[in-house]
Amino acid sequence: QDMGGGEKAPGYYVLRAGGLFPAPLPQDSAVCSRVSGMFYVLGVFLAKTLQDSRLVDLPLSPAFLKLLCGGEVSGCVRESSTIVTMYSPELLEDVMTSSLLSVVSEESEEQSTYRDVPWWQGLLELEDLELVDPGRGGVLTKLQGLVTKKSQIMSDEALDDDTKAEMINSLELDGCPVEDLGLTFQYSPSSAVYGYQTVDIKPGCGEEAVTIHNLEEYIDRSLDWVFVRGVRQQLDALRQGFNTVFPLDKLGAFTPNEVRTMLCGDQDPVFTREEIMKYTEPKLGYSKESPGFLRFVNVLVEMTGSERKAFLQFTTGCSSLPPGGLANLHPRLTVVRKIDAGDGSFPSVNTCVHYLKLPDYSSEEVLRERLLAATNEKGFHLN
Repeated sequence: QDMGGGEKAPGYYVLRAGGLFPAPLPQDSAVCSRVSGMFYVLGVFLAKTLQDSRLVDLPLSPAFLKLLCGGEVSGCVRESSTIVTMYSPELLEDVMTSSLLSVVSEESEEQSTYRDVPWWQGLLELEDLELVDPGRGGVLTKLQGLVTKKSQIMSDEALDDDTKAEMINSLELDGCPVEDLGLTFQYSPSSAVYGYQTVDIKPGCGEEAVTIHNLEEYIDRSLDWVFVRGVRQQLDALRQGFNTVFPLDKLGAFTPNEVRTMLCGDQDPVFTREEIMKYTEPKLGYSKESPGFLRFVNVLVEMTGSERKAFLQFTTGCSSLPPGGLANLHPRLTVVRKIDAGDGSFPSVNTCVHYLKLPDYSSEEVLRERLLAATNEKGFHLN
């Protein structure tokens, strides 16, 4: 719902500090069936984004990116090969445009869907949960600390059995025994939007209390639900959709950060004076020696990170830069002089061709004020 001025009501946008990751759902629920269809579309969308060298501003979590780089074959390939860090056109074409192989991949995918072991098995750990779900992950990390202490006590040959039992039973989390935490083998989602209140992570034993003696099992089953059993249909659908464009295993040649850059571009773009002068094209009233263009360069260099992202969104339609920065922005950012426009006018753009129409302002202060005001304008009023 629009509140006016382009603002949305609280809760309209999904904001996750650790980035986006599939929420675990009961696999036999109607919600899961509906969501799995969306993940199929997401898989197709991400693959086409890579194949067509497009950029999308998606806050994907490191854990999700790790899944994209994993797979039944690519994990082995990544361990035994050198990671590619330079994106040559030949490499990207080989990785992104192998759509002829997608038919074979789809057939193999249909067979692998019914395997007992998921294709992403073992890729995600407790450290990933701390990023995906900081609250739950933080608690489980503390509980894992107790498990480590328990293991150290059990392996201490200098202690007799009675002493070990006494020390283990005295272990506490922030001054509280595990038995008093009120934990059971059930998982409660963070929001009612997921359509269920609890799910047994230990089938048939959801009411079983968590103690210091079964703490390891509780942690393992919690991770298994969040990263495997609760997201199986969603991730299988994502992979099937992706494979209709090109095999997901092809991403095994890249690291999660490299995939993020290929999908989302440079999320923290930085403009140096040299880059702006080299890769920006002043035309139709401006040259690289024009005072008006040089004022524009000075303003760009002094922008903050958020201002740079807003400027890119305004001029290119995407708040990030492609891998390699301004050098790989195509078409080049073109700056032309806006005719019959003075200090009271605003810049305007043709976003699809990266074409900025900039008045010849009298000072850098005026230019900065007008340019930032334009970048914060919603809609197509300044096109």
